[in-house]
Amino acid sequence: MQDAWRTFRPHLHEEAVHSEAFVPKDSDLLWYVLPSHPQSLFSRLQALREEGLLLDCTFDVQGSIFRAHRLLLAASSQTPQMFFPCKQNPQSEAEETSHCLTPLGLRAALKFAYCGQVDLGGEEVLDTCQHLNFERLREKSKSGVTTSAEKETAKTLENIKNMWDRGEGCDITIRAETGESYPGTRQQSQLFSGSSVLALVGGDTVDDDFMKRVPSRTVWSAQRFHRGPGLIRAIEWKCVTNIPEPARFRHCVCLLNSKLYVLGGRKYYGSLDVLKSAMRFDVLQKKWEELPDMLRQRDYFSAVCLGGRIYVLGGSWDYSQCLNEVESYSPEENSWRMDHPLDTAVCGHAAAVLEGQIYISGGCDSHHRCLPIMCGYDPVRGCFPRAPMSVGAGRAGHAMLVLGSRLVVTGGLQPLCPGFGDQLLCEVYDPQSDSWSSFPALPRPHLSPGATVHDGRLYVVGGSSADTARDSKWVHCYDPKKGCWENLGAMPFPYTDLAVCFLPSPDPPVKVNSFLNESFSTK
Repeated sequence: MQDAWRTFRPHLHEEAVHSEAFVPKDSDLLWYVLPSHPQSLFSRLQALREEGLLLDCTFDVQGSIFRAHRLLLAASSQTPQMFFPCKQNPQSEAEETSHCLTPLGLRAALKFAYCGQVDLGGEEVLDTCQHLNFERLREKSKSGVTTSAEKETAKTLENIKNMWDRGEGCDITIRAETGESYPGTRQQSQLFSGSSVLALVGGDTVDDDFMKRVPSRTVWSAQRFHRGPGLIRAIEWKCVTNIPEPARFRHCVCLLNSKLYVLGGRKYYGSLDVLKSAMRFDVLQKKWEELPDMLRQRDYFSAVCLGGRIYVLGGSWDYSQCLNEVESYSPEENSWRMDHPLDTAVCGHAAAVLEGQIYISGGCDSHHRCLPIMCGYDPVRGCFPRAPMSVGAGRAGHAMLVLGSRLVVTGGLQPLCPGFGDQLLCEVYDPQSDSWSSFPALPRPHLSPGATVHDGRLYVVGGSSADTARDSKWVHCYDPKKGCWENLGAMPFPYTDLAVCFLPSPDPPVKVNSFLNESFSTK
């Protein structure tokens, strides 16, 4: 064999056969065709549709909602362009014809697109074919002459290949080592607020070999996030600075007077690794400053800002001892003081400030019991109980965020029998009525995540899963205008026990049009 030839021989199924039909003349690869691939591909697409995954085309037909994969519908139509939205209109031409369709006709069109099956229905099917330009289905349905489903799906798959060749309907861009790029659709690039950026501070992840856990010193900022068709999302990250030694996780951060405060946490998993050190980062000057130590070392605690002071509440100082102690820091005095203790020693709880009042929810006690408590806290008078959480028997490792005049509790774990499990259900607390109500559930687990609020939107970032013991890399956002959680993309690494906040941006935002650039971009 000549050295100029390279042979790519993957592990092939027995039915795979060598083919020269699609091999470019200048190619030095051997190509193989798997006859069962079309059937398995369309079966998987149908399964994805039944699971409600990756659906990016929606029809509202006489009050019934039908969702499907845009690319598959486009490949079944004589005019695929009508299924892709333009910049001026987020809805495609096909979706705008929903009022002209009927449920019976659209079901027949979807069955044809996904299964290759021809429905010999009446005028409703023909009308739907006319509006969506499903010419193959219209001809077969009108004439009553059908072909096998395998032949129809093969034609649809060929149309998909032709669309790929033209760069139509592609959701991702693949760049080879040679620098060649394969087609991808144009992505929308959207900046966070020009005056602030989402920041990830510290956290814990696994090394590249999955051999050990590695605490992080990095402060990442999300410069912008990108949106593509369907569920395609990516976030562009940039390293802002590194936390002075040691690296830390299970810590807290606060933003006060445009300065970032990093407090306590752990440097590793030993009994002596719990920290009480505190430091401050001037975002505009990009300088770190060491502060006086907290009066107590602590991890799995909470921290809030109120009245120009930083309050740290509860936490633990080893794996079996929780704290009820509360202390606060004054930037003017550059010192810590003890405040009224909590009624119960807890760790893994959450705290937030709403209308000048500190609230504390959930957590675990020293006996590892997961608590459903909710209380207000005053630095002088201490705690006063409020209505307990209503979802599950308790919650810990969660987040509590301000949404208007209410408090949203999200993420964490719940007690099960036996052990603990992920808690995806969320709930919202109304202080005026001292009552809880339901809230949209998280799409993925977030145990010990970072969480923050910005411009009325809730952000829940990273963490892990109690059910799988795997770290999470996802950034989820709740927008009240949409009424649901949305996956914005991935972090640079799957961090857990991290802290997040929105930092003032020292640099003016720069608009970019490309999907990827020199910054760290993740999907």
